[in-house]
Amino acid sequence: MHNIVIDKKGSQLSCQRNILLIQHQSFAKPLSIPLSQIQSLTITTQVDLSSNLLTRLSENAVSVCVLPSARSGEACFLLGSWHAGTERRVQQYDVIHNNESRSYWASILVRLKLHQQANTLSKLQYSILNADPAKGANSIKVEMSEIDNTIKKLKSLRDKFRKHHVATTKNPNQFSNIYNNYTPRYQIPSLLGTEGVGSAIYFNCNQQFFADEWQFHSRNRRPPRDPINVVLSLSYTLLQHLCQQAIYSVGFDPYQGVLHSPSYGRQSLACDFVELQRSTVEFWVWELFDQAILDSADFSVSDETSYPCELLKSGRSKFYKAFAAIRPNLRKTALRHAWLWQNRLQRYHCDQASISAQPSLSFVSHHPEASIPPL
Repeated sequence: MHNIVIDKKGSQLSCQRNILLIQHQSFAKPLSIPLSQIQSLTITTQVDLSSNLLTRLSENAVSVCVLPSARSGEACFLLGSWHAGTERRVQQYDVIHNNESRSYWASILVRLKLHQQANTLSKLQYSILNADPAKGANSIKVEMSEIDNTIKKLKSLRDKFRKHHVATTKNPNQFSNIYNNYTPRYQIPSLLGTEGVGSAIYFNCNQQFFADEWQFHSRNRRPPRDPINVVLSLSYTLLQHLCQQAIYSVGFDPYQGVLHSPSYGRQSLACDFVELQRSTVEFWVWELFDQAILDSADFSVSDETSYPCELLKSGRSKFYKAFAAIRPNLRKTALRHAWLWQNRLQRYHCDQASISAQPSLSFVSHHPEASIPPL
């Protein structure tokens, strides 16, 4: 299955007999790709699309990601038909509108994110310590003691969310007991506050792993002000597309989140699932710069306050080629997260009579019966 990126301005996209045709004045003849061999289509510039093509893309379950071609605007995602299983959305709404169940799942999500951030810093630290000096990695000044302290802080925040189920004399098959009989319990604003503190601690340490020439001093966006933040923002956008596609294919409502509250125009559940793979993307972005896949010639830096840094066409070509290598794993993981959560909700909301003991819940364990792996 191919993931097609259209980066030539003025390209014309059409469809004939379930075959995608890509025409451009620089092509001697149109490119033709069967829709059955396409998994996704990413458009990064201004192109012409036929209405027939959009219909065929939907019928063949080809997702479309349209990135803003100007210096403003939001990414647009076209995901085809929604899964017909409406009962899954009902289960999702039950969780979101119940304070105990929503708190339960949101705290698990924050715990996993903090754990992954600590692991990512450990991987970066290991990569620096074992780097080949001939490649110039030793030019990056990293305070190892500070990294160790940051990892300890993140793990300390993570451990606040360890679940302890308390004994109860009530009927264990009651719905409320699934989420009520555990400690500690946190409100969503408190969880968001802890998640924000953890991210600030993490990025304050993460920026040390990048050379000074990149001017990466903090996480910033809208607009990103340095090359690292430009690549991070673009990577997060593509990851969100994969998570939205996974959520649609399983049948959840992407606008109704657990940690991220519903907000106008925001696909909050997709934002939740993005949190589970941010660290994977962040380590990959570090590799892009550490291995010199992207260099300073791939970026345009100016004094404009509205758009101070831009990834040039040469950089976009390198970026999308590299992203194509990790995209299948990101997509597979996003689908696995969505299906596993669906299995949890199906088990605890529709088959409560089969529950004989307090279960272990996790977004990422491989089977519904698996216990939470020790973190």
